[in-house]
Amino acid sequence: MNRAAGLMRRWGWYASRHDNRITGRLYRLAVDRHPWWDWGHRVMILTGTCVGGNYDEPHPTTWYYRRNTSRPMWRTKYPRWPRRAFTVITDYTAFGTATDGINEDQLHDWQAINLNQDGELQLGHQYWGGGFYGLRPDEWWLLRKYLRRAHRHNWWGLRSWLYHQALHSAVHQRKPFACNATPAAGSGGYSHWHCRLRRHHPGAHRTGNYEWYASGRVRHVPDHPGGDR
Repeated sequence: MNRAAGLMRRWGWYASRHDNRITGRLYRLAVDRHPWWDWGHRVMILTGTCVGGNYDEPHPTTWYYRRNTSRPMWRTKYPRWPRRAFTVITDYTAFGTATDGINEDQLHDWQAINLNQDGELQLGHQYWGGGFYGLRPDEWWLLRKYLRRAHRHNWWGLRSWLYHQALHSAVHQRKPFACNATPAAGSGGYSHWHCRLRRHHPGAHRTGNYEWYASGRVRHVPDHPGGDR
């Protein structure tokens, strides 16, 4: 895998622009240092959305859009709002480039559609201190298109389901052929901690830099570089 990772670095797959592409995911898998039995973190890399180097719950990208100057209708002179009257940007870097150096009034012309980290739909000017002021009827098509893309991006629910199964496995790790005992309730430990020592080991249970007995409090004992003896 080290050789494969070296080739991927030479090809530039480590760059941030590859984070949410299959190329970036393959590079992350090649340099992954989790043990062989920890499949959860690997599935999270394949199904999650990269944010700051970590793969969070999958979510679609933010769409930024702005109304352009409209053509007036014949006779009534009311503005026409065909679909081509909008400028839509679906990439954050491209949006930053397009809005670089503009004033606050010009920035306020841009609106956004996205899902927040709780999966809630957000619309309007929330990025600049405002709230959702509503969508005009001519903007409904844009929202429908975004939601269709969001469902497809989530593999119609399968992607989120796989991610959460992997997240549960990554948090509640059970090492094969290990003790896997958990701290007692009220001992100061977490219920998802499992002892990493071999079965029927003498002395205290241990995971990371924490030790505990079947009864009593969990103790922080960082006396081993790897955390597990």
